[in-house]
Amino acid sequence: MAEKLTDELRMAIRDEFVHGYTNEDGVLVYPSVDALVKRHGVARPTLYRASSREEWQKQKNQYQTQLQLLQDEERLETMLESGKRLDDNALSIAQAMLTRIGRRLAAAMREEQENPISGIDATELRELSVVAANAQKVGKLALGQAQEISKVSADVSNPEAFARVMEQLDELAEARTRQHGDSVH
Repeated sequence: MAEKLTDELRMAIRDEFVHGYTNEDGVLVYPSVDALVKRHGVARPTLYRASSREEWQKQKNQYQTQLQLLQDEERLETMLESGKRLDDNALSIAQAMLTRIGRRLAAAMREEQENPISGIDATELRELSVVAANAQKVGKLALGQAQEISKVSADVSNPEAFARVMEQLDELAEARTRQHGDSVH
């Protein structure tokens, strides 16, 4: 004989249908109306009428949609926090790299003042500039700025400005050549 479907039992079964329940294995289960008939021993036609009249399926769909939205929101928050930590770490690393390069350049300048033949050679200077450029890329990416940073942001539409920059580079190369007695590659 089937269990009488009281208001209290009907609400408990409805909750299991709409929200699911955790089975013996700890798994969240969303049972069908037929499965709930067997689980609670109630009359099938009675439970189907109640579920149809009260629109349990519609409630279940709305609940699962809201649940999915909340899960997506939580996932997004987690990803945003992870992204922030990653960016903060990348900025710290980039800053450390730039600080180290700055210290090396300062030391080389002091050495060069004491002994014009010493200082930093062209190979090391080139390596330091590559590291500095990479640190800048990492930092700018972490800040959400342009991904392609290797392009020179000079005003090449102004030929005079470009000529001045080239002149200064030539002067620097000549000065280094005179100080070290060799050419800068």
